[in-house]
Amino acid sequence: MLSLMVVPDYLPDQFSTWYLLNNYLQKKSDQNISLIMPPSFDEVTAHQEKEKVSMLFVNPFAAGTYVREQGYLPLVRPKNKSDEIVIVAAADSDINAIEDLKGTVELALSNNEDANFIGLRLLEPANLSDDELVIKRKDNFLMVASGVIRHHAKVGIIQSDVFDSFNSVTKDQLKVLLKSRINEVSHVMLYHPDAVSNAELLKDVLCKMADDADGANIVKALNFPEGFTALSEEEMEFMIDVVDTMRK
Repeated sequence: MLSLMVVPDYLPDQFSTWYLLNNYLQKKSDQNISLIMPPSFDEVTAHQEKEKVSMLFVNPFAAGTYVREQGYLPLVRPKNKSDEIVIVAAADSDINAIEDLKGTVELALSNNEDANFIGLRLLEPANLSDDELVIKRKDNFLMVASGVIRHHAKVGIIQSDVFDSFNSVTKDQLKVLLKSRINEVSHVMLYHPDAVSNAELLKDVLCKMADDADGANIVKALNFPEGFTALSEEEMEFMIDVVDTMRK
C-alpha cells in the first residue's frame, strides 16, 4: 500500500479536505493510499525514522532534507502558488514600517518554521539584537493574529494565504507592514524511490485535478485554485538552492 503524509502547516479547516484529496487520488489511480496527518513536526520526524512514506507534501524549507538526505524525488507543486508571508501589527499600533521597531519588540510566531525564517529575514532592517527581540510562540497563525490584536506582541509573522483567509473583523484589526515577494519557493509533493512505478500515474491524476469538477472543488478548498503542476528535478534543485541562499 502507498502512503501520503501531509506536514502539519495547513489551515485547520483544510484537515478534512486532505482526506477528500486522498480519496480522489485513490479512486482515479486505482491505488490504495494511506493518508498520514501527524499533529506535530516532531511526529513527522518520528514517523520518517520508523518508516519512510511513499509521498510527502512538505514546505520548501524541509524539502531539501528529504531530497538530498533521504532520496525523495519531485512529483508536483501547487501551480502559480508561492509561499509568502506577511508581517503584521495591530491596526491601532503606532508601528507603520519595519524600521519603526525599536527597543524591546515582542514577536508572535507560529510553529511554521519556514514562515518564521522568511519573516525573521524581513525583520532584519529593524536591526534588533537578540536581547531586544522577545519571541512569543503560538499554536497557529490565528493565535498569532490574536496575540498582535490584543497587544501581547507588537508584530507577528503570518502565512500570506492564511492572512487572506481571515474574516473581515480580524483583518480590520491588523495592518500589514510588509509582504514577502520570493515567488520561487512553494510547498511540494515528493515521492520515495520505492514508489517510482506509480509516480507518473499519480502525477497525471494530480495535474488534472483542476480540470475535473470534483477535483477542482478540492484544490480550491486547499487554496490551490489552479491545482497542481509537474515538478522537475531541475526545478526542485533550483528551489533548494534558493532556500540555501536565503539561509546564508
